[in-house]
Amino acid sequence: MMEIALLLTILAIALVLFITERLRADLVSMLVLLALVLTGVLTTSEAFSGFSNPAVITVGAMFVMSAAAMRTGIAAYLGRLVRAVAGGREWALVCVIMLAVATISAFVNNVGAVALLLPVVMELSRQSQLSPSKLLIPLAYGSLLGGVCTLIGTPPNILVSTIGAQYGLRPFALFEFTPIGIALVLGGVLYMTLIGRHLLPVRRTEEIAESIPKRYLTELIIPKGSKLITKRVHELNWHERGIEIIEIWRGPRPIFDIWGWVSFQEGDLLIVTGKAEEIFKLKEEFGVEIRPEIEFTYPWHKSDDIKRVEVILAPRSSFIGRTLAELDFHNRYGLTVLGIARHGTLLRGQLAHIPLEFGDTLLLQGPQRRLEQVAPENFIVMQPMDWQSVRKEKAPFVLLIFAGVLALAALGVMHISVAGVLGAVLMVLTRCLSLEEAYESIDWKVIFLLAGMIPAGIALEKTGAAKLLAEFILKGIGALGPMVVLGALLAFTSLITEILSNAAAAVLVAPIAISLAAQLGVSPYPFLMGVAVASSSSFMTPISHQSNTIVFEPGGYRFSDYVRVGIGMNILAFLVAMLLIPRLWPF
Repeated sequence: MMEIALLLTILAIALVLFITERLRADLVSMLVLLALVLTGVLTTSEAFSGFSNPAVITVGAMFVMSAAAMRTGIAAYLGRLVRAVAGGREWALVCVIMLAVATISAFVNNVGAVALLLPVVMELSRQSQLSPSKLLIPLAYGSLLGGVCTLIGTPPNILVSTIGAQYGLRPFALFEFTPIGIALVLGGVLYMTLIGRHLLPVRRTEEIAESIPKRYLTELIIPKGSKLITKRVHELNWHERGIEIIEIWRGPRPIFDIWGWVSFQEGDLLIVTGKAEEIFKLKEEFGVEIRPEIEFTYPWHKSDDIKRVEVILAPRSSFIGRTLAELDFHNRYGLTVLGIARHGTLLRGQLAHIPLEFGDTLLLQGPQRRLEQVAPENFIVMQPMDWQSVRKEKAPFVLLIFAGVLALAALGVMHISVAGVLGAVLMVLTRCLSLEEAYESIDWKVIFLLAGMIPAGIALEKTGAAKLLAEFILKGIGALGPMVVLGALLAFTSLITEILSNAAAAVLVAPIAISLAAQLGVSPYPFLMGVAVASSSSFMTPISHQSNTIVFEPGGYRFSDYVRVGIGMNILAFLVAMLLIPRLWPF
């Protein structure tokens, strides 16, 4: 009992850290791993077994194969089909977008599918004169539903299958998830087409800018001859244009009393926030210069080669947590960051010293070739990058390798982890990806999160905590039968996946599900399938899944938008699961 109490305490602390986001999820996962081994709950080999777990290996391999599909233009081709098929009708666009992203997500990781189609959907909204807010949540939801369709579509599917195998159960087959996945996709498309789209806000692009303004933080320099020289802050009335002066630097230190009678001088540095277009207007009206533009633009860049583009920092970006100064960004990448915007947060300080976060919007300026080199792994571009090169000649190799991996796994010739690694290696050997691109495509945050949380699942079984929790649940509802227990398991898993990562939810609940089945004397497969489906039902908050987070700012959404639309999706997923799981996997 002492070990169980210790384990539950560790997991409770981890849960608080996950919810509060005081530490990154992968770091919390590593702390859980260390706590389990240092307290003696697990041996060293058990604690680090997550890194060699087939589920972790499979997820890593799928990241590489997904990247190859994007680099060779296969996934982009599907995106172009959306434009051709959907036309300009709102209901048709919602329907086709969800079906397209679901198809991609069945074989490519969910976040990658959303990142790929985001600029396509933004362009579709512009051409159809529809609000992006009407299309982007359907895009995110479609990716989550599509991931359920195959074993490799989303990490929870792989995890529940692997955890079941560790308990001596038969692993799920590659396409065993497909019937319920297709039902969820069709139900989700029907719901969003008939009901959900009417619950989404109507915010035009300009309305998004007004209601939830994207305020860039940037730096202005007052050069010789500027109209600002000798003027005072209170004379400008910039606040009427949405421009706010945060700080004024004169020499090595800021002027603290900026609202006093201090007048501007040549060489002053102004740190300001405001909409991009208003900041650019200041250049012409007052003769000021955007500091990064004049200091960090290389003289050998041709003017017609320079592009200005808005990008969102991607979930797997190596820039997260680092500042532009630490990255030596303009020297290493040949690009200039003109401004940084963070949804719902007023940034302060100098650009070079602000740690970057997932979801930050950066205003980049630089040559096309430089943007092409940096963008794929680090940024989601807000408009289609038609100039971005793809290796179209390698597309047949990717299709062949994908088909081979799926065939080997589906026919049982190889375990999915072995087939996946073989596919990833072949992608590199056939030069669909370089080795560096393959390593960069892997979301190491997810890998470490899984490798750290899998031992927690082992500890739940080893200490008897899973059995104890199962007994506690059964005392309350066990007499009502397995259907009620399945419903409770679905509801509980769906709830915690809104605040935890879906992978962490699957790892923690799967051992409890197996113990519940054992004590009820029924098959564990419907309970495991329920955990997989509910772990992917992350619809009600923008932080529950990275797919939801990516579309948050481009759609101008609020937290309440996800709750209003997502609650119906959660109920739908629950009803579909309760209807189909007992029939496809009888108790």
